[in-house]
Amino acid sequence: MFSLLFRIVFLHILLYQVSAEHDHESPFAAVVKKALISTARMCMDKINATEKDLEDLRADPPFPEKAACIVKCLLEKIGVIKHNKYSKSGFIDIVTPLVLKNKKKMAHMKTVSENCDKEINHQETTPCHLGNEVTTCIFKYAPELHFKSKP
Repeated sequence: MFSLLFRIVFLHILLYQVSAEHDHESPFAAVVKKALISTARMCMDKINATEKDLEDLRADPPFPEKAACIVKCLLEKIGVIKHNKYSKSGFIDIVTPLVLKNKKKMAHMKTVSENCDKEINHQETTPCHLGNEVTTCIFKYAPELHFKSKP
């Protein structure tokens, strides 16, 4: 159940797109957003981050170090980062429920996963560099997955 919650939270991050069509948030999205915030706060506590560090996640990557640490922590919790490495199988596990019925989207996500597996630099220059590497790569090949908050 704990792992499923993190997967749902990550799915929310990946799917949340602000558009003029949606004037209000669905009850499900509100619950998931609350879980995301709770998880982010756990990661914040783990790295002694502040609200400002969390706010930095509204921008495009690369994020400042503490914000990158929050992202890395979240990605570790859901299996996209395993053993301090990007996990293409972890990424596919997360996106499969979203695109399973659409062969074209599934093929695209597999390509994203393969490209990122080849391109992500695992030679960290800072402890949380991988958080930036993973998000930058995913957003490069799948900009439709980019989570942006309302200003």
